[in-house]
Amino acid sequence: MDLPEDDDLHAQFCRELATLRLMSFGPRRAALEQAVRRLREGADIDEVLAGLDVTVTAPLRARQGETPTAVGAPGPPVRGAYLCPVGACRRVERRRAGEGPPECLVHERVLSFVPDA
Repeated sequence: MDLPEDDDLHAQFCRELATLRLMSFGPRRAALEQAVRRLREGADIDEVLAGLDVTVTAPLRARQGETPTAVGAPGPPVRGAYLCPVGACRRVERRRAGEGPPECLVHERVLSFVPDA
């Protein structure tokens, strides 16, 4: 199976949403949650991020196109990939045996598993 290149801003936002939530308080957190709601409704990622504080969006834009840092894991890689559960972005995640499946916090669902052929 040919996987799409995982370099778009929407995928990066999805991947880092838990961290963004931890770093956002008060009005910034409220704006972040509104952004998540708008993404769920199908809004364009650039339009959504334009409405957020630059302190939230600058790190995302700086890392756009970077491959996520690999983390040591308990077992061999699972043969297959996890993709956005609603097809809203090009996020692609791999996991290792013993790890739970990755989650999409934007849509509050586990990513969809696609086995290697």
